[in-house]
Amino acid sequence: MAQTGTVMTFPGSESTSEEAQLLTRLRFIEDDRAGYYAVQIFLSGLRASNRKPHFINIAAKTFDNLLNNFDVTLFKMDNADLVLLCKDVPVEEIDPAMHKARQLFGEDPLTDSEDGSFEDRFSTWYDLVQQGDYSAFLENITTLSEEAIERQRRQNELLSPNALPGERMQPKDLAAITLRLQTVEIDDLIHEQAAAVVRPGAKGEILFREQYVAMRELQKRVAPKVNLFGSNWLFQYLTETIDRRLLNSLARQDFEIMTDHISINLNISTVLGREFQHFHQNVGAHSSKVVVELQLIDVFADMSAYADARDMLQENGYRVLIDGLNPLSLQFFDPALLEADLVKINWGQEFENEDSKTRVNDMRQVVLNVGADNVILGRVDSEGAVIWALSLGVSRFQGFYIDTIVDAMLAKGII
Repeated sequence: MAQTGTVMTFPGSESTSEEAQLLTRLRFIEDDRAGYYAVQIFLSGLRASNRKPHFINIAAKTFDNLLNNFDVTLFKMDNADLVLLCKDVPVEEIDPAMHKARQLFGEDPLTDSEDGSFEDRFSTWYDLVQQGDYSAFLENITTLSEEAIERQRRQNELLSPNALPGERMQPKDLAAITLRLQTVEIDDLIHEQAAAVVRPGAKGEILFREQYVAMRELQKRVAPKVNLFGSNWLFQYLTETIDRRLLNSLARQDFEIMTDHISINLNISTVLGREFQHFHQNVGAHSSKVVVELQLIDVFADMSAYADARDMLQENGYRVLIDGLNPLSLQFFDPALLEADLVKINWGQEFENEDSKTRVNDMRQVVLNVGADNVILGRVDSEGAVIWALSLGVSRFQGFYIDTIVDAMLAKGII
């Protein structure tokens, strides 16, 4: 009798992730694969409205009879795919459950093709006895594992304040933390994430590499027992100190030999302050290599200060990017009115839900007004998001899924 992947354990399988459990199992059977085959069900390709956790769980339940009566293990991948690892199970025993799972999503385009057809996008079968299938499947699951790890890392960076460790920051903590921020080493905490141009059939291109301080790591270093994000207005004050430290660190780079452009997310008050002037002196004639990202909420807090900062930056050769836009914000204003060089709109399920037609029209209007080459889709978490944006003429992306594409392109030398 087989079980789900989280219950099965094998030597060295201490990790709780389904991907890690499956990789351990595959390596465990590598020398004796007789009778083994695998079925991957691509629920990650469903529309967002159909990809909700409870729907995935319902789909997984359709295989309960197989799990209880045959040597079948079910693994739930982090991206919503399901994987069946089967040993000596007649194929005809799998087919009814597969058909039932497909019927659950009968209105989704993913299920348009017929069971087992060459064009079937719903599932792929691997005969693990065959070395080619085994190698392809192992590579596939390894990639899913790497993507899951990266997805978790990104999610950790974006955790809600209440989910972070430590006690809520109080005003009495501010002076001590600010003092530590002014002196603590942060160079090793500066990470980067690429924004890239991705077009079908064309060579990729790095648009810029965003430089940012890993906040969870910084918290461990300056205040491990205090939740820096527990108070929005206190944290906002701290970000000004963090901005200054980031600028001082980046100013030490040699911008003349820098190949890729960079971006920095700054407070408007920082841009108008002395520290940025010092940074500008070091950048010199290479300001075109720097994109300055400003948060939409900061822009709306003081439109006059934003206009001053934007004009100063653009006059000195920098590009200005408005960050923090989302599907909802597009309903209320036209980003083109801000006269920035670039806008970044974060991908969200709202683009695919029941009101998606309205959201798509909003996005289409932004692309028209701002220009397709000036729109970046951020927080891209799937191939579907890329395909969706490309259909609207957007070809600039950022997010953990783009990180995997950039890494692959770099490995192949095509970027």
